[in-house]
Amino acid sequence: MEPIAFKALYSFEKPKPEDENLIFFCRVGRRGLQATQLAWNLGYKGARNYEGAYREWFQKEGWVEDLPAQGCLS
Repeated sequence: MEPIAFKALYSFEKPKPEDENLIFFCRVGRRGLQATQLAWNLGYKGARNYEGAYREWFQKEGWVEDLPAQGCLS
């Protein structure tokens, strides 16, 4: 997707392949990993997967998890 179209759709600049931190995550970690691999294959060498996923982050913050069993938040 061209940068102008990306910005129009998402309201922020399209990440550059040379950006150092492009973090993907989802609820469990599998889809975040798939997104990271896809980004890596598209030239985004700074793409990373937050392996602990949303669940770990939620628990570390001490919040009660009330999310549906399925679904990715990324």
